Amino acid sequence: MFRFKKLISLCLILITIATMAIGSSSLLNVSAAGTGIGLAEHALNAYYSGWSYVYGGCSAGAVDCSGLIYMYSGAGSRFDMMGSSYETGSTSYGIPNIHGLGLYRPGHVGVYVGSGMAVDARGEDYGVCYESAGSFNWTNWFKVAGVSYPTDGWEYFNGSYYYYEDGEYLTDTYIEIDGVSYYLDYTGASSSTPGDTSGVVDDSSSSSSSSSNVMQFGDYGDNVIELQLRLTELGFYNGPVTGYFGEQTEAAYIRFQKAAGVYVDGIAGEGDREILYSDDAPTGNIAEVGTSIEETDVENEAETENEIETETTTESTTFETFVNGSYNDDVYKIQTELANLGYFTEEATGYYGSLTESAVTQFQLDNGLEATGEVDEITYTTLFSSKALENSDADKSSEKNIVRNPNAIIAETTTPPQVIASAPVINNQLTSPTEATEIVLKSAQLASKALEGINVDTQEAAKASKNNGSFLVWFIVMIAFMSAAFWIVFSTEKKKKKAKFERIKARANRNW
Repeated sequence: MFRFKKLISLCLILITIATMAIGSSSLLNVSAAGTGIGLAEHALNAYYSGWSYVYGGCSAGAVDCSGLIYMYSGAGSRFDMMGSSYETGSTSYGIPNIHGLGLYRPGHVGVYVGSGMAVDARGEDYGVCYESAGSFNWTNWFKVAGVSYPTDGWEYFNGSYYYYEDGEYLTDTYIEIDGVSYYLDYTGASSSTPGDTSGVVDDSSSSSSSSSNVMQFGDYGDNVIELQLRLTELGFYNGPVTGYFGEQTEAAYIRFQKAAGVYVDGIAGEGDREILYSDDAPTGNIAEVGTSIEETDVENEAETENEIETETTTESTTFETFVNGSYNDDVYKIQTELANLGYFTEEATGYYGSLTESAVTQFQLDNGLEATGEVDEITYTTLFSSKALENSDADKSSEKNIVRNPNAIIAETTTPPQVIASAPVINNQLTSPTEATEIVLKSAQLASKALEGINVDTQEAAKASKNNGSFLVWFIVMIAFMSAAFWIVFSTEKKKKKAKFERIKARANRNW
C-alpha cells in the first residue's frame, strides 16, 4: 500500500510538471510555418494599411513591436525574439540580403524588408514606420523562429522578382539562367520576369486585395502598378510607380473619375477601369495640380531658376556660412529643402546639428561640391536651384517614409545653453523675443515627443523582463510546493509504517 501511494504521488508531481511545461510552451512557443518573404510582405502591409501601435497588441491593425512579428510567425519567445532565433549576427558587418530578417536594438525589434529598408511598430506617436535600416541604430539581425528563409532560386516580393543564391538575393549583377540573361539592380530586383515562375510562391497574395475586381486605398500589387502607369499616361498622376494604392494614387483616380463623368469615390471598379483603359479615356493635365517641377513648363522652370540665382546673388554680399551650432530660421529652410530632396529625414528644428551636417555633406558629394559639411554660398545656391540632385538612395514615395527618429531629434534639438538663453541670430540681426520663444518651444515639444517614444521602448523591455521573471518565480514555487507535498506524504507513510511495525513487535513480545 505504501509503495502504491508513493507511486501515485510521484505520478501527480510528474503530471503537474508536464502540465506547466505544456502551458508555458503554449504561451511562449507555437509551431508555425511562415517564410521570410511572407513576413516582409506582412510588415509592409501593416505600414501601408496604417496600423496603429498598441502596447501588447498582436492583431491586425493594432500591434506593438514584437506583436507585429509574432502575429505572423507565432513561434519562439515573444519577449526574447533574438534569444529564440537559430541564427543571429551584428549589423556592424552589414545586414544580409534576406527578406524578412528580424532586427534588434535594446528593447525593440523590427523587420528587414530588403533594399536597405525596415519596418517596425515604434510607439503610439509613430505607429508602424518604414525607413532606412541604417538610420535607427539596429544592433543585430536575426532569423525569426518559425520562419523559413529562401536558399536558391527566384522569389517574388512586392511586385518584383529576386534571385537567391547561397541564402541571399543577388544585387547589381547579371545572371544567365536557361540561356536568358537577367540584370539584378542595386536593390536586387530583376529587370524582367523570369521565364519559368512555376516554382515561385507569391506570398503577397494573402495580404493584398489588388487581385480582386476592385482596387482601393491600401491595396498593392502588379494591378496597381498598371493602374498608376495608365493614370500617368493620361496625365492624372505624376507620383512614383510603387504598386501601392496610396493617397496620391487615390487622388489621381478621383481626378480621372471626375473627368470621365462617373461616380467619384476614389475606388477603381471594373466599370471605371473599362473607361480608363479604353481608347476614349479622358486626359488630364497634371501640371494644373502639379507637385513636381519636372511636370511644369520648361520656360517657367528657367525663369524660376533665374529668380533664385538673382536673389542669392543679391544676398551674396552679406552671406553667412552655416556650420554646426548655427541656430536660426535659415537653417530651418535648409533642413526643409534637404528633406524635400531626400537627404534629411528628421523634423526641421532650425538647429544645425550633426545630423544636418551629415545631410549637407551627402548633398555636396552627390552634387559635385566640396564635401565640407558647411553650407557656404555655393552650396546654398545649388541647394535652392532646380539643378539640385535628389538623394538617389532615398525612398520618397510617401510622406510616411520620412519617419522621425527619436534619438536623432534629441541630438538636433539639444542646443548649447547660451543659444537657448538668448534670442537666435538671423543674418547678424537678433530676432524678437516672441520668435525666439516659439523656436525654443517647438524644439522642446519635439524633444518631449521623442522621449515619450523612448519611454515606450523602455517600458516594453521592462514588462517583458517582468513577465519572464514572474513565470520563473511561479515555476520554482510550484516545484517547491509539489516537492514539499511529496516529502510530507513520504514522511507520513514512513511514520505509519514504523508505528505499525512497533505495534506488531509489541504484540509479539506480549504473546511470547
